[in-house]
Amino acid sequence: MLRQKVKDAYSDLVVSQSSSPDKVFIGGSSLRQLDPLLVFLDEDKHEHPRTWPFRKKAQTTAIIAALGFLSPFASTIFAPSVHLLMDDLEITDTTVGALQISVFLFAYAVGPLFLAPLSELYGRAAIINSGNLVFVAFSIGGGFSQTATQFIVTRFLGGIGGSSALAVMGGVAADIWDLETRPKASALVMLGPVLGPILGPVCGGWMSQLASWRWTLWVPAIAGGLLAFAGLTLLPESYAPRVLQRKFKNEQCCRTNDQLYTVLDLEPRPSSRGYFFNQFLRPIVYLALDPALLLASLFYAVVFGVIYLVIVTYSDVFGLGYHHSVGIVGTDFLAVGIGMIIGTIATVKIMEAVFKKHDSTGQAGWKPESRLISCVVGGLLTVCGLFIYGFSALKTHFIVPLVGMAIFAIGAMNIMLAIQLYAVDGFQYSASAFAAISFLRCIFAGAFPLFGPKLFESLGINWGVALLAFLVLGVGLPLVLLLYIFGPKLRQMGLARMERLEGKKRS
Repeated sequence: MLRQKVKDAYSDLVVSQSSSPDKVFIGGSSLRQLDPLLVFLDEDKHEHPRTWPFRKKAQTTAIIAALGFLSPFASTIFAPSVHLLMDDLEITDTTVGALQISVFLFAYAVGPLFLAPLSELYGRAAIINSGNLVFVAFSIGGGFSQTATQFIVTRFLGGIGGSSALAVMGGVAADIWDLETRPKASALVMLGPVLGPILGPVCGGWMSQLASWRWTLWVPAIAGGLLAFAGLTLLPESYAPRVLQRKFKNEQCCRTNDQLYTVLDLEPRPSSRGYFFNQFLRPIVYLALDPALLLASLFYAVVFGVIYLVIVTYSDVFGLGYHHSVGIVGTDFLAVGIGMIIGTIATVKIMEAVFKKHDSTGQAGWKPESRLISCVVGGLLTVCGLFIYGFSALKTHFIVPLVGMAIFAIGAMNIMLAIQLYAVDGFQYSASAFAAISFLRCIFAGAFPLFGPKLFESLGINWGVALLAFLVLGVGLPLVLLLYIFGPKLRQMGLARMERLEGKKRS
């Protein structure tokens, strides 16, 4: 009788929450008086991650941000010295040389496919910590590689481990931060994956020039080891269902004679093959079944791919073209880094203004597509920056193309942060939605550098970059308009398809 009362009250809470734009896991705290056998997350004791003290939230966010920065940082740290790597490992084909960078990105595409769903089964902390240890181990091994094959294998496995933080950072942001504060927290954790690839060559250029390209793998491994200690000792579990499961097991040990249960036991658990298959392939399923996520992922992937294509060609433009040393070529990447920082700050301000415009609580009339409003300006800045870079490189003082790259970075960061927040806010399984975007962006980022040398060899730096600008313009702005106008209907369509696949019935 008491359990049925709890179930009815819980169902009412679920229905009530379905109309809220912020989907918070219901830990059962408000149902505590209905049944003493109900195990719940006590919000008064800050057991629910959403009720953690600010200091604990900030600590968790900082660790995730550091891990989210380190792995992308390691992905391009030896980009300025790729020619030194090719000479040392006797690589003569430029495409194979570019593959040494791209293989890390391909690992980023594969890793989140199973790591993100696993984090929704076993918790965020376990996935992050184990993945970081794998990253450290194979980064050390990559530094001792003697052949191109050894290097590719260790880089790929290191990338799998390094993708763990990237796979779940969006989910962690949704776990602990509400809609109003999420843009700032998300900007911090999401800045790493785009700023890391830019700052990597800044440090890697000088490391390779003063020591060896092998230290570009060992230094990130050392940093990863320090972060592994911090993660194992200071990183709490933020996925509320997993926190509740742990509390339930502890309570069972102390109250062995009681028939304890949680709100998780009140939910129907689909048993169809589609559901269990989807648990591990949900990111791909999202892309295949949800048109809104597919369109957003496609725009993000194009922009991210262009960033990596530009990174790989920096050594040719500024090294061979402007005769900068390996160290100076690395420093040239600071233009993009500065642009991304400016873009992050500006985007957060815009997000806060758009959110507060709805009303004093920021809830009335809110829809996730509102995150995409700033993408129009971001797209124009991206295109403008690419044109400046392409048509001034090797024809003017090197500061002019660097200014163009800074403008490009401002717009690119605006686009990527907006779409990342859209993925966190707009989809039921935020970690898997974030992983779906990561999958497509990493495929593009890994593939773009492979055809980069041929592209610029055929069209030249000016029209080659112009082609990329037209690609961003032609793909991006139409997709943003489609999502803003038809996004809610497209997301509902995707949700209905997902529920049919998993064997759920819509209420």
